[in-house]
Amino acid sequence: MELNPNQIYHIYNRGNNKQQIFFEEENYKYFLEKTKKYLVPYCDILSFSLMPNHFHFMIHANEKTNLPFRKTTSLPNRKKKPKIKMTFFSRGLQQLLSSYTKGINKRFNRTGSLFQQNTKSKRTSSDIHNEDYSVWCFIYIHNNPKAAGLVNQPEDYEFSSCQDFIGKRTDSICNIQLAKELLSIDENEIFIKKGIEIPPDVLKRIL
Repeated sequence: MELNPNQIYHIYNRGNNKQQIFFEEENYKYFLEKTKKYLVPYCDILSFSLMPNHFHFMIHANEKTNLPFRKTTSLPNRKKKPKIKMTFFSRGLQQLLSSYTKGINKRFNRTGSLFQQNTKSKRTSSDIHNEDYSVWCFIYIHNNPKAAGLVNQPEDYEFSSCQDFIGKRTDSICNIQLAKELLSIDENEIFIKKGIEIPPDVLKRIL
C-alpha cells in the first residue's frame, strides 16, 4: 500500500466472512496497543473507530509513511530505479493485523485468519475544496457506533477517537492538533456535526 505524501486516507478492514474481530473489552485495548506500536511511527492517525466486526482509521500520510521497507530487485542492465514493493506503513499494518490475530487465536483457542485479506484505503483529501471528503469521513467514523446502535451518542463509545477530541480522554493515539488544523474543526463543531446523516453520494467517496 503506497500512499501519496501529505494526503488523508480512510483505511479500513473487517472480519473474514464478516465475522467478529473484537470479543471482549480487552481485545479493543490490545488492538490499540498494537496500533501504537506498528502504525503510529509511520503516519499521523487523525481519527479511528473500532467496531465489533471491523475498524476504521483516518490517517495523514507523512514523510515516514512511504519509506521503503522492501524494494523489487532491478536487473543489472536496467537504469530504472527499483520500485517499492512494501513501505514501512504497509509492513506496520501487516504486523498489526497478524500479531493481533495471533493473540486472539491464542486467547480463544482458535485458528485461521481473522481479517479480510486486503485492507482497503480511500483517499479523502483533495486540492479542490468541493472534492475533499475528509471532514465527512471524520464525521462518519465517529458516528459509526451510534449508527450501528451500540451507543446513544458518539461520545459515549469508548473505542473511537470521539472521546479524545472532546477532552474526555487524554492518552490518544491520534495527532489531535494536526487533525484540527487539517480539518479546520474544533470541539463545538464536533458536537454540532455528530449524528448528521451522510449523503449517499458522499459515502461512495469515502468507502
